Amino acid sequence: MKNMIILLVCAMVVAACQQKETPEERANMFLALSRSSLAVNDFDKAKAYIDSIRSKCPTALNARESAIILLDSMNIALSKVELQKMEEEMSKIVNPDKIARDTLDFYHDEAKEKVRFFERKLQHDIQHKAVH
Repeated sequence: MKNMIILLVCAMVVAACQQKETPEERANMFLALSRSSLAVNDFDKAKAYIDSIRSKCPTALNARESAIILLDSMNIALSKVELQKMEEEMSKIVNPDKIARDTLDFYHDEAKEKVRFFERKLQHDIQHKAVH
């Protein structure tokens, strides 16, 4: 009987000491998956992993701040792709009339401003990142 009690106590201690995954660790896993998706330009999957951090790990504040910075980087990459497409469109058009040229210039300037905005936002978020 004494051995049974000791065995039961030992089993309870082992069960109590098992490490459970913290929200921060789980969020960091999603963050790593998001980074690897972003590395291969799979923006939709990267965004989905960031959304998983928001919904499944709301208390993982450090990982969520890192996810915001990663999302800024993703927005910069998407904006640069958009800008490159706009520049390709502009180079294809031969002798555009004034209205077409003004329209293209407007959208080109808008795409450049979008890239600049996200670059400034990234710098701001990096400078104001807090450790929780």
